[in-house]
Amino acid sequence: MTYNLVLSFLFLFLFLLQFTCILAQAPAMAPMPPTQSLAPASLPPAQPSAPASPPPTISSPPAPISSPIVASAPGPPGPPNVIKILAKAGSCSTFIKLLQITQEVSEITSLLNNSNRITMFVPSDGAFLNLKTGTLNSFSDQRKAELVKFHVLTRYFSLLQFQTASNPLQTQAGGTTNREFPINITTNGTAVDIATGIVNASVTSTIFNDNQLAIYQVDKVLLPLQFFVPPLPPAPAPAPPKPKKDVPSTDSSPVNVVPSDATSLLPHILQGIVYPGSFFFFSLCFEYMS
Repeated sequence: MTYNLVLSFLFLFLFLLQFTCILAQAPAMAPMPPTQSLAPASLPPAQPSAPASPPPTISSPPAPISSPIVASAPGPPGPPNVIKILAKAGSCSTFIKLLQITQEVSEITSLLNNSNRITMFVPSDGAFLNLKTGTLNSFSDQRKAELVKFHVLTRYFSLLQFQTASNPLQTQAGGTTNREFPINITTNGTAVDIATGIVNASVTSTIFNDNQLAIYQVDKVLLPLQFFVPPLPPAPAPAPPKPKKDVPSTDSSPVNVVPSDATSLLPHILQGIVYPGSFFFFSLCFEYMS
């Protein structure tokens, strides 16, 4: 085995020796001649040619530009909903029906939309039941609308502000003169009483208050004075002025004025003349006849 190994190394050595000799005997490559820089030949100027027309392009529709989504700020809250407030409070169904059939709820909503401040007195359903039978049905549509307006003040009053209210207070139904639609407020601490000239009512509770709208429940229906007492008749027209007496003439001509004393004696003088003359006349006639 050692002999085979030595023989293998001997053949490998001879092969490497032969390869080295072949490389040594190969001719060397001739060096490359230096390159000479050739000046470019002058060429005639090129004639300008018409620009080539660009290939037709197919226009595609522009992609939609997506606007950034901006969260809108919440708007101011709307006015309070009177119908919802009364429905939630309960025991106000009769007054709710009056608001709707007379369309006064639209006018109240319009006032609140225009930032007006109002006060409402709302009778309970029991207060309407305590009215004389047929009273509400006897009112015309105009009277029912005036009845609703009579329960609305065109100013805002808190319970404390009623203490400084100046009577009579004007309601939405009309003025305060000549038995129109006034109400008078009296207070005793936090107790508030209302007088219309027909009924005396009291505030029993606060239904709603947000410094723009105040709704108070009352124990009686507020009946206007004008529904039951006719207005005062208009004052008579002033009498026409008396005609002035004629002014005496300033003429300088004399005027015979009979004194008042002489005027009073004239009948006696005539009597003294007529009676004797009559007696003398009758005496002559008697003598003549005899």
